[in-house]
This record gives sequence, structure tokens and C-alpha cells, in this order.
Amino acid sequence: MSEARMPIPVNIVTGFLGVGKTTALMNLLANKPADEYWAIVVNEFGEVGIDGASLSAAGEGLQVAEVPGGCICCTTSPQLRVTLTNFARGSRGIRPDRLLIEPSGLGHPAGIVDLLRDPMLASAFELRAIVTLLDPRHLNDSRYTTHETWRDQLQLADVLILNKCDLADAEQLAAAERMAAAQFPPKLAVAHARQGVFAAELLDLELHPERWPDAPESIAQTHSHRLMPRRKVSVATESSELTAWPVRKQQSSLGSHSCGWIFPPQALFASAKVAALFDALASHSGQGLLESGLNGGAGLSLRGLSRAKGVFQTERDWYRFDWVEGMVGAAPSAYRRDSRFEVIVEASAAPDWAPLEARLLACLMTPL
Repeated sequence: MSEARMPIPVNIVTGFLGVGKTTALMNLLANKPADEYWAIVVNEFGEVGIDGASLSAAGEGLQVAEVPGGCICCTTSPQLRVTLTNFARGSRGIRPDRLLIEPSGLGHPAGIVDLLRDPMLASAFELRAIVTLLDPRHLNDSRYTTHETWRDQLQLADVLILNKCDLADAEQLAAAERMAAAQFPPKLAVAHARQGVFAAELLDLELHPERWPDAPESIAQTHSHRLMPRRKVSVATESSELTAWPVRKQQSSLGSHSCGWIFPPQALFASAKVAALFDALASHSGQGLLESGLNGGAGLSLRGLSRAKGVFQTERDWYRFDWVEGMVGAAPSAYRRDSRFEVIVEASAAPDWAPLEARLLACLMTPL
């Protein structure tokens, strides 16, 4: 593939109304490489496009496509699909070096991710870090914390920017940091910002740092300093250095043992089989799960199971599953970076994880 036809890097910059998304984009544009041509899709909930006009005045080497009124986040949105197709074709004589998408603060941006991964568009675009801006002061306001879109934007974020830190007090900042650190799956990075200013390098964080040989064993840890190339390297070069899917990470400490598996974003799981796996955890309370083994294999005892959780793309939607104290819960998830599963047991020695891995792989509907 020639450089002219390489996939266009795409970042989604999201956040609730008034959090400072447009200001953040203007700062990014003011500091973009002078030799790069960037494009922006901005979607405002109202019919009068103000953000688009502001961004259009940010400077040269920029193309702004404005979609006022309604929401572009639906996967069937014809406006966004047409706009993306025009960018991919270089309808104005040049294909952008980067595309930034700013959905409405009231939009569900997970639909944009699904659209970018549509087979008709996936070869033309390369989804990079999804950036969500959050005002720490909003954590004290139930109008935000109970709003489905606010929670979805938080779940979807690869990079979380705590914006307007100059207006928040120390207690609010500490609460926001605790909330960010408790997220599962973990964020690639959490940064403080004032007036929407954050490092442009965060746009290019490696989305799956766990695949690199120097990644930490625990999938709960992040490895956020690795950057993706500004221009995509060849698959052959990249694959020779990366761990194959699924990535398996485990650790042992203080009498507890964890094992986690990470699958590529295109992996598709059968929802009924995933539910059955978690039901098995609940019915056995972690004791003697897969005692008879799978396909004649060795059994697995998860005595002392204390936690199991995962996010899976299924044939129905993306779902988060949880096992806590013998109870199973499942709910739709806005998270889209990858599918992953993790268990934690308390035991004197780490169990043999292979039978559980086999059971997990049996839940897949598509080959890796």
C-alpha cells in the first residue's frame, strides 16, 4: 500500500456539554505539525453551527465538515457515512493526514466506533485513542453521574482528560483520580488539563501496549508511554514484534493470583456461551469449575475465586459481565477497545489456567 492510500488516523474527542471539547480541539489544531493536513467532523446538537465556525478559523491546512442538528453517533447515520467516504476518497483533492471527530455532548460515541469498523470503511481509517474530557466538579452532581451518555463517554475513553482543573478543588481532583484509577478496563492515560490543553502525543498512544514484549505482566497496569507511528508501519514489520492474540497476562502477590486474556476488537463472542461461563462460576462458587475438563482435558479448580469480570463484543452488543461474591451481573457496555476477561483467586499456589482458557476460547464465534 502506498503512503497516499494508508489508513487515515482517526481520533474521537468526546465529553459532556460544556466540558471544553471545542477549546481542546482548537489547541490541538494550533500545535499540529505544519506539514500535515487535518480534517475535523463536528456535530452540534443545535441547528446553528457555532463550534464548526470557530474551528474553521483555527488556521490553514484544515478542513471542517459540520453536521448541525441531531446526532451522528448512530451507526446508520447517513451524514457521517457520506462525510467519511468523501474524506477517504480525497474529494477535495487531498486526503487528510488525521481526522478528528467531535460528536455532540449528548451523543453516544460508541456508534461512531462501530461505523469506523464497518468493513466498507475499516480499510480507509485507523481508529486511534478515544479522548474523553471530564470536569472533576461534575462528580458531585447527579445530573451528570446518573446520565447514561456521561457514563458511556467515560467507559469508552482510552485517554481521560480531567479538564478545568484550575476550577476544581483538591478534594474534587482526588475523587476524579480515584474514579479514573478504578476503571475497568483501565485507561491508557489520565491527564490533568486547563483550558483544554493536553499533550498531542496522547492521540497516538499504543492501544494494546500489553502485546509488546516489555509490557508488565498484570493487565491492570498501564504502559502508556509507547506511541503508535505517525504513519502506519507495514503489518509484516509490526507482527514480527508483537505477542499473538489473545494476550495472556498473569501475576501473583500476597496470596492472590490473577490471570487475564485480551482479544482483538474484531473478536466476536457468543453471548449465551459467555453467560454460561459466568453462570458456571456462580454455581460452583469457584470450586471445581471444569472438574471434568474440556474435551477430555484436565480439570480446573478455582477454589478461592474472589473476582471475575470481563467486557466482550457479542453478536448482540458489547457487554460487561461481573462475578462478585457468587452473583453474576451483565449490562451493555460502551467500551470498544478490545474484549477482555480477568479472574482473581486466593490460593497458596497459582492454578493451571489452561482449562479456563480453553473454555474461554470456546466462546468465540470467529477465529482470531
